[in-house]
Amino acid sequence: MGDGLMHTWLVGHLLLPWHERLKGKSTFTWLSRLERTQWLSPEQLAELQWSRLRESLQFAYDHVPYYRRLLDEHELTPPRVQSPADFARIPPLTRQAIRANFDDLRARGRLRGVRKCSSGGSTGAPVTILTDMDQMGFTEAVRLRAHRWFDVQSGAREVCLWGSPIELTKQDRLRSLRDWLLNSRVLSAFDMDASRLAAYARFITRFRPEKLYCYAHAAYLFARYAARVAWTPPSSLRAVFTTAETLFDFQRQAIRDALGVPVAVEYGARDAGLMATECPKGSLHIPAEGMHIEIDRAGSDGLGEIVATNLYSAAMPIIRYRTGDLGEVGSRPCPCGRGLPSFKRLEGRSGDFLVTPAGRILHGQSIVHALRTMTTIDEFQVVQEAVDRVVISVVPSAGFSESDRQFLIDRARLLLGPHAAIAVETMQVIPRLSSGKFRHVISHVADTYLDRIMAGSGPRASSPATSSVDGAARS
Repeated sequence: MGDGLMHTWLVGHLLLPWHERLKGKSTFTWLSRLERTQWLSPEQLAELQWSRLRESLQFAYDHVPYYRRLLDEHELTPPRVQSPADFARIPPLTRQAIRANFDDLRARGRLRGVRKCSSGGSTGAPVTILTDMDQMGFTEAVRLRAHRWFDVQSGAREVCLWGSPIELTKQDRLRSLRDWLLNSRVLSAFDMDASRLAAYARFITRFRPEKLYCYAHAAYLFARYAARVAWTPPSSLRAVFTTAETLFDFQRQAIRDALGVPVAVEYGARDAGLMATECPKGSLHIPAEGMHIEIDRAGSDGLGEIVATNLYSAAMPIIRYRTGDLGEVGSRPCPCGRGLPSFKRLEGRSGDFLVTPAGRILHGQSIVHALRTMTTIDEFQVVQEAVDRVVISVVPSAGFSESDRQFLIDRARLLLGPHAAIAVETMQVIPRLSSGKFRHVISHVADTYLDRIMAGSGPRASSPATSSVDGAARS
């Protein structure tokens, strides 16, 4: 066994399990269990899930003032919740409710390693929740299980393109030492200019990772660079896992073409938890052992808001949480043979949609696909400030001209209609969110319009020309 393989074996079988136990996380106990339960039939998994859901509801009623009050007021105490239909009558949890009732949502009693966790604020409304070590252990086990689907074992070398600061504090340096011991390296996704991308390529060549774990847009930028300079990925690389942002079809294809390995999506949110992971057959599987998904106010096409219940969120129970994302759950079994349910499609956050002055709803992919073919821009972002005003920010490349600017305006107006005011701004860098994430499309008006649509009082969203399970993966 070579030195690299020996180190991987040591990390996967000794260092990483020891690290997780030291932190109080039952990650590998969970992983062993999840490896078995994924092969249960859908009916067996549904029974397992329902049993755990009722336990979680009873825990929330016994230990969380907010839920005791809520369930009493609506006469939905745990003994009365006898079916999924009963459960669906519980008023959903919202970001506003979490902020307004933070103290009353905290579980009373002792839990291991309770800590605060804040969302990145990509919806414009950041929220802080509490999580505990059991919840974190389950989440990490789901992630490790999904990586094993691509023959990437625990302890395998990984490179993360993540929202890591370039200037490290003392705490950051300690994390870097831990990552080094655990076969992981973090490269900052905050600043990815040509010189930094070249440095990243050199590092990946030397380090020889088996997986890349990245913000979706960061993986795409690196893939574009790799294709431009004809960089050869190390033969060790097995898969690229993207998260935190929508992965568009053209981005997936670019990553796959440039790096020569499968690309898989992880869909989750810091406030709701890890809600789905993609298998080699392309299904975005829901970890039903600890996550219950409902589609609220679905239209005739099956699309509705994703409402999540995290069955291992004891520190601050997340019950029927409105994620703000739109999706549809499928009913067909996956060719991979796993009994886990899966999303048929994800359409992203409500803020990823655009609203035309005529009242039509456009999926963000419609304008992304219209603009992505331009060779004279390196990067773009579309921001809808009002129903009748859209700003397109672009980072121009060599040759960008006034005719390109007019082309952008014409393509946008073709989609949004003649009454939309379109402005094009050139920038050296398009700012990321504080977390380092990037969003191609941001609408400040779509939430209100989509709420009306989901209530059945308006038109349905127009679907993009192509669709897949590539969704609003975020964390």
